Amino acid sequence: MLDGRCEGSIELLTAIFRLAVADYLGQSYSHDGCAPIRRASSRHRSDACAFLTSAWAAYLADLIGLEASAVWREIRRLDAALDTMRRADKAA
Repeated sequence: MLDGRCEGSIELLTAIFRLAVADYLGQSYSHDGCAPIRRASSRHRSDACAFLTSAWAAYLADLIGLEASAVWREIRRLDAALDTMRRADKAA
């Protein structure tokens, strides 16, 4: 069982990654998992990319049992899928 400080640290680092992913994908971020996904400005995309591919991301991900390269790979896959959906919506 984790003590409160460890659990809080894990939640904080997880939230940092969620925010970076949302910024990269251009979606609004919500702490509620059931909130609807809304498009947001992509003005922070380059900052999110810089963080997600940085040594800091690798270090922080390792602290909470994630692999930063796997997170980045999944984000690019999601971005490609979202891009395909957006193009299909525009064509329709």
